[in-house]
Amino acid sequence: MKDLTSKPSTSSCRVRPFEPSDRAPLLGLYEQVFGRERSVDWFRWKFEDNPYTDHVPIVVAERGGDIVGCRAFFAQELRIDGTERIAFQPCDTMVHPDHRNEGLFSRMNEYALERYAGADGPPACCFNFPNENSKPGNLKHGWREIGTVPVYYRPQDPIGSVRALTDGEDGRDESGGFDRTRDEEWVVTDEFGPDVDRDLPDGRESSEDAETSVADALADVVTSSQQAGDRLVTDADGEFDVVRFETPPPDVLESIYRRSIPPGIHTNRTAKFYRWRCSNPAHTYAAYVAVRDGETPVAALICSDVDEHLRIVETLPREIEAEATAIDRLLAAVLADRSDNHYVTAFGETLPSPIQYRFYPDTRFPLSTLIRPSARTLLARDFGGARAIEETAVDDWTLSRLDLDTS
Repeated sequence: MKDLTSKPSTSSCRVRPFEPSDRAPLLGLYEQVFGRERSVDWFRWKFEDNPYTDHVPIVVAERGGDIVGCRAFFAQELRIDGTERIAFQPCDTMVHPDHRNEGLFSRMNEYALERYAGADGPPACCFNFPNENSKPGNLKHGWREIGTVPVYYRPQDPIGSVRALTDGEDGRDESGGFDRTRDEEWVVTDEFGPDVDRDLPDGRESSEDAETSVADALADVVTSSQQAGDRLVTDADGEFDVVRFETPPPDVLESIYRRSIPPGIHTNRTAKFYRWRCSNPAHTYAAYVAVRDGETPVAALICSDVDEHLRIVETLPREIEAEATAIDRLLAAVLADRSDNHYVTAFGETLPSPIQYRFYPDTRFPLSTLIRPSARTLLARDFGGARAIEETAVDDWTLSRLDLDTS
């Protein structure tokens, strides 16, 4: 990592690396920009106690002693062709409302690239899912578009699902802020999160009638066939026992992961990874494990409840077809336990047969009328001389939600 001298700017802002005294101001800026409070424990978990970096990978913009901008990175270990490489995922990018439209996003991005590009140590590359406002800035600074990864939704309560996606619970996932202005510098986040589109295909403005029509379409999806499909799985033979854990068991999860490691690019799953990743103080995670013959764990599912929305954040083994039947059994158990959620989501390659169990991608009607699938466009950038990551296709990646930054 390069040791750069902080550079003054024409707008009197200084861009520099994070210092320990910045923690409290950054948490305050986070609450102001995102409208959500995050604790000191969350900050320590995400940045200071991250096991994949020896420093806090944050760049800040300072003016008159005040922190007015932040470009942060979420460190993790990618597995690429059997080799582990440290990757950074841009996250929690913030600019104070009074200092937007000044080019701070670009300046912080440039500073970070100069700091890490060509350095002797990690990171080797970056990957992320920028929203529509920050995507142009990433492409401008060398990120390459890889492809779109869908989110699958199972609406269990059509009316509640639509309201959750359009009103109070606006459909943004846990990393979720976005900004609707046209200026790419008006960036509040650079993370994965659906962007809600309230315009219907024929140009009508969203309204109570439009909401009702979409809800009716969703209601057609949630028919007796959905329940019948669940019963087919639930009533299958008793080859597997399902064991529930209130806290995901790291060693068990690693053992299942290593039974069938996929060739696609993904975060390397180890007990260390699960122990750290599932200790996020802002969320709680539960695990369901399929045990064969009463003693051998062969598959697992990790889920997280957020208000009335259930997320399937991980299934194992990551080569999901290797234990598709066991994963289906786990999915049936989770759905039965959490039937009161408005909707359930699964990101990327998580479910063996999503359509079979009434999970529908947000790239199709009716969900495409509510959510822009381009918000899940994967971008990547190499920091060194090799261009392996930038030259990949979306089919070269095998991702679940645990591969993504989370706030």
